[in-house]
Amino acid sequence: MYIKEYWYIAARIKELQARPLSKTLLSEPLVLFRQGDGSAVALIDRCAHRNMALSSGQVRDGCVQCPYHGWRYGKDGQCAEIPSLGPGASIPQSTRVRAYPTSESDGFIWVYMGSQLPKTSPPRFPYYQEPRWTSFSMKTRFPANALACLENFLDCPHTTYVHQGWFRSSEAKKVRAKVRYGKESVEVEFFDERDAKSVVSRLLFPSNEKMTHTDKFLMPTTSRVDYIFNPARHFIITSQCTPISDDETEVYTVITFRFGRIAPLIRLFFEPLSRRIIRQDVDILRAQSEQLRRFSGPQFTFVDTDLVAPHIWRLWKAAETVEHGDAASAIAAKEDKEIVLQF
Repeated sequence: MYIKEYWYIAARIKELQARPLSKTLLSEPLVLFRQGDGSAVALIDRCAHRNMALSSGQVRDGCVQCPYHGWRYGKDGQCAEIPSLGPGASIPQSTRVRAYPTSESDGFIWVYMGSQLPKTSPPRFPYYQEPRWTSFSMKTRFPANALACLENFLDCPHTTYVHQGWFRSSEAKKVRAKVRYGKESVEVEFFDERDAKSVVSRLLFPSNEKMTHTDKFLMPTTSRVDYIFNPARHFIITSQCTPISDDETEVYTVITFRFGRIAPLIRLFFEPLSRRIIRQDVDILRAQSEQLRRFSGPQFTFVDTDLVAPHIWRLWKAAETVEHGDAASAIAAKEDKEIVLQF
C-alpha cells in the first residue's frame, strides 16, 4: 500500500552531483538531476521516445539527455530538443514525461509523489543543526516493507531480545504506557521506565534521573523517539521511511541530541553504536521477510501490547480511500488508552 499525496526523501543532497541519479520511490523509477540554476529535478526515468532510462544519460544545458537518441527533457518533463529533427524544429507539447515537485532541506532531496500539487512543505527533522544540538544521519536499506520498519522502530518489547545487552537488558520490567491517537499520528508515552542496564544506558543515560520516553508515528512514514532527562540531556531518533517496493524500504535516520560541551566526543562512539543496533533490526526484519515469503504472506496476531502498527494501518487505509476519491472515509476518532506491558 502506497500513500502518494505526501513528501518522501529520494536522496541525500550530497548524492546528486553532475550526473543523473537513478532512484525508485513507491515502485516508480525516477531520475534526479540538477537544472541550470542548481535546483533538483525529478522525472519518470523513461524517455518518451524508446523508453530508455534517462538516468543512463547525461545532463546538458540544464536538461537530462537520453543516451539513445539524445532527446532532452527540462524541469517540467517537456521534451526540449530532438536532435534528429534538426535545429529549431517544432516539438509537440505531448512529447513529455511526468515531472514531480522537489524540495531540499536538512541535507535531503524530497519528492512529492502525489497527483496533486503539494499544499505543504516537507517535514523538518527536529533541532537539526541548531545551536547546542549535535546531529548525525544514517541511510539504511531494509529488506522489508515500510509498515514492518515503522512497527520495529516504535516497538519496545522486541528490544529485550533483538538488542539484548546493547539497548536493553534481558530482565523485562513492567512499564505503564499511554497511547494517544490522532488524525495523522499515534503517540505512546511510557511511565515508570527504569534503568535498562545496557551499553546505551551506561554510556549515555544519567543514573538516578527520571526519564521521559515517547514514541510517535507521523503520517505517512515517519517515526520519532524521544528520551528526555533534563534540558541538557535529550536524545531524538527520527526515521523517514521511503518505500521502494512492497518488500524494500530506504530508511533515512537523523539522530539529534544534547549532551553539553562534550557532545562532539559523545558522537564518536554513539554513531557506530547506533549503526550496530540498526543493523540488528535489519537482520531481524530480513529474517521476518523470508518467513513471510516462505509461508506466502502474513498471518499476524495482534495483542494489546502491539501499540502502533494496527493504528498505522488504519490511517493508511483511510488515506488511501480518500486519495481514491472517497473524502467521507476519514478514520473514526479513537479513544486514548492506557496499558501495562513488559520490556
